Amino acid sequence: MNTEKYILLSTYTRYSKIESAFVQELFEHDLIVPKTKDNEVFIDENDIVIIERLFRLHRDLGINFEGLCTVNDMLARIQRLEAKMNQLQQRLNLYE
Repeated sequence: MNTEKYILLSTYTRYSKIESAFVQELFEHDLIVPKTKDNEVFIDENDIVIIERLFRLHRDLGINFEGLCTVNDMLARIQRLEAKMNQLQQRLNLYE
């Protein structure tokens, strides 16, 4: 495991306003995949954006974890569709 890309969970929760219990729930609902090494739990630095987005949805809108799963899936689908749309737009631009 390349530790430059990962942040120790306890360090992240210490410096953020997000409790480790919230992140543990994200793990249990497979919204975030933790990495474990030497009995320490790490999170991918790219997952921080996802954690913070889901935390805001949970805190501000009161969305439960099942709802967060649905929202996360929908956001991922939108991102894939936007990427595909951009790819098709670039291909279309070649013919203009």
